[in-house]
Amino acid sequence: MAQKYLRDSKNGKYVESGQAEMASRPISVRLPLDVDEKVRAIPNRTEFLRKAIAKALQELENPQSA
Repeated sequence: MAQKYLRDSKNGKYVESGQAEMASRPISVRLPLDVDEKVRAIPNRTEFLRKAIAKALQELENPQSA
């Protein structure tokens, strides 16, 4: 099961905090072919994508920390 990412109240960064309750519906996107090939080659790509999304959300919410 994936890790849950919560915002740390002290520094505002997302941190792993144990097991997450998963949404009932997945989100999916289509990628350009070159990006798709690279992502599919990543071991444990689901966890990689979850972490990448959490990081992007952090940067979106805290642009000065990016």
